[in-house]
Amino acid sequence: MIKFFRKFRQREEGSVAIEGLFGGLLVLGWFVIAFQFYEAFRMRSQALRASYTIADMVSRERDAIGPNYVSGLKQIFDFISFAPNENYTWLRLSIITCGATTSDLRACDGTNKQFTLEKSYTAASGVAIHTQSSINAEADRIPMMAAGDTAVVLETSYTFFPIFSIGDKALKLDGQNWTRQGLSSRIRMSNFVVTRPRGPRTVWNDTK
Repeated sequence: MIKFFRKFRQREEGSVAIEGLFGGLLVLGWFVIAFQFYEAFRMRSQALRASYTIADMVSRERDAIGPNYVSGLKQIFDFISFAPNENYTWLRLSIITCGATTSDLRACDGTNKQFTLEKSYTAASGVAIHTQSSINAEADRIPMMAAGDTAVVLETSYTFFPIFSIGDKALKLDGQNWTRQGLSSRIRMSNFVVTRPRGPRTVWNDTK
């Protein structure tokens, strides 16, 4: 057996057809992997553009908004992001203000002076609405607001499922720790957008 492998190592002839087949498979595999990663980043960009579009629509709204309005925003987001169905996405909208009194005209930063939650609503089941404490826990993602100012926080999520399930394979490295390689079998693409009204102050009406 050892003698056979020594002779095999010294041989220099080959088969163009077989080597071409192996080379073709490698190139094909590279194209599949490249396409999968390209598709993931493309959908990430699509979901981000859809989020900015929805946030811009809300900032230009002059009338009161409500549950029906937010449900309509969810449908528009699904359409722009090319979501296969409504279960792939969720949307949460929150209206916050910075309180202003004659004795306190400080800006709100969520820490020294907290934001005031006027309303939080989601158009998807299983997603909790914000509370006063949870919205201020996001202070590092919300720009400082002047006293008396209003802002709308729009959060969206798009679940992307890789076509070829590349990666997501568990490997045991040292007998104790596990790691996963490549793309996960499910990728959550979330966006957090804060916008100010371009016109009148954004108000909530449960009948809208």
